[in-house]
Amino acid sequence: MQTPDHNPDTLFDTDLYTIEWSDIEHAEMDYENYLNDIESFFREDFEDAIPEENIY
Repeated sequence: MQTPDHNPDTLFDTDLYTIEWSDIEHAEMDYENYLNDIESFFREDFEDAIPEENIY
């Protein structure tokens, strides 16, 4: 029989990991920055891609 590596009697502080609905509800999205991040991701991915004629 195996012994678990963790202590099951350890208390878990749920307050450290709880997100309140008001935190989400009142958060403002920075859509301009979000779209810039997406655009940058695809631009970098495109620039780093191997041209199709070099694959064969």
